[in-house]
Amino acid sequence: MNALTNKEYSVARPKKVRLVDGVALSDNLYSTKRDNYYRYLRPDGTWKYFTCASPVAANRIADDANNLRDQEPTKRKDGAPSRDQLSYYIPKYKAYRESIDPKLGTKQSWGNRCYALVGLGKQFDSLPIGRIDREQITNWWLTLTCHQQKQRHAEFRRLFNWLMGQGLCPRLEYNPFTTADDKPRLYLSGNKGKARVRLSIEEFWATYHAAGNIGYPALQIAMGISLITFMREGDICSLIIDENLKDDLLKKVIGKSYAQKGSANAARLSWDQSGDTLLRQLIQRGKELSMKNMRCPNLISHMPKQRRKGKTKTHICQVTPRRLGDMFMAARIEAGVQTSLPDERTPSTFHEVRSLASKLAIDAGHEMKDIQLAMAHGDESTT
Repeated sequence: MNALTNKEYSVARPKKVRLVDGVALSDNLYSTKRDNYYRYLRPDGTWKYFTCASPVAANRIADDANNLRDQEPTKRKDGAPSRDQLSYYIPKYKAYRESIDPKLGTKQSWGNRCYALVGLGKQFDSLPIGRIDREQITNWWLTLTCHQQKQRHAEFRRLFNWLMGQGLCPRLEYNPFTTADDKPRLYLSGNKGKARVRLSIEEFWATYHAAGNIGYPALQIAMGISLITFMREGDICSLIIDENLKDDLLKKVIGKSYAQKGSANAARLSWDQSGDTLLRQLIQRGKELSMKNMRCPNLISHMPKQRRKGKTKTHICQVTPRRLGDMFMAARIEAGVQTSLPDERTPSTFHEVRSLASKLAIDAGHEMKDIQLAMAHGDESTT
């Protein structure tokens, strides 16, 4: 009897059943070490990672993809997405938004929203855009934090209005990010808020003196101006000596009001230096500091250790609002102010100087209408 070869005896090994919480995963679907995270094997051998609230929901997504494996969108040879992928339309939507709102490109928040839009496209590129339904969007939406949802909701609503207007999402009966009461909404997840600690006048002076000790005179000037004028850090950092200082007046178009109401209706405030010795001294100190710091045109200037301008500055020594906040935090820690707080409380930021100014004005007996005007609030209830 001739011996049979190993090849003739070999049989196919049965597929190993992959279980998650007792549920067998569909073909080409695999779990990961992280809870609620899955990966799907595409026809080209690459992996698509995604999140789902349950293995049953993940199976539905995988089954949909398995049924469309022959039609699954694939990237072109140059690496760009194909016409049936959501990522293909994200740049077109961004160009459309910037064409109808020219000021959009100058806003920092627009960059953050664009980053979120690109992430959304990558999340749903495993399926054709015409196969995206509300259940898939809901499952993904629930994986985001409250802060992520809050930052994305409005722009995603505009995106899907644009997509559905072009007939690209036939499985969606209505915009999933709608705010209408007669449609099921995607609500924001709950978030355990943390209360920010108010800054007392004693803590203000402790932080102020600590700023001088660690070499941050720019922070001292900014803190003093904020306490006197009620200005936000963004407005203080954007003060230009030759533009905002005329004779004895300090003039400023309030940035937040400009962004909300436009140039014609924006709040414009001015302060008379001749009648305020402290403000005049702070401005003079800022001018002297700008001369030392390579003739920086900004009233608030600081010589950085790494002398590079970057994209957000017009001068090397210009102080951005973010940098000013970092300076304030360093000075506050140096002063030992609010270094140990309960978990539900967060320490003061530079913005609390403005809140302290309003409190001092109220304690001094000033009228609420006058404080509202000084803080450039559109509504007295905000003040």
